[in-house]
Amino acid sequence: MDLIIDFDNIKDAGKKAWLLSTLKLMGIDYQELEKAQTLEQYNEDLLAGDAEIERGDYKTAADLKIEAAKW
Repeated sequence: MDLIIDFDNIKDAGKKAWLLSTLKLMGIDYQELEKAQTLEQYNEDLLAGDAEIERGDYKTAADLKIEAAKW
């Protein structure tokens, strides 16, 4: 029996990682197929990234170093 999971529809990276690790722990084999991003999706991602930068909604390398030091 094959289990088909559309990983592209799992938007939360933590949930996706949890699912993959759970399948691995249970010994359930799976094959991950990724769909190529369409040109429209690519352009939407670029526009969303540009909007984040314009809003100042990003972390600098210095911010990441400070955050990593807390770990």
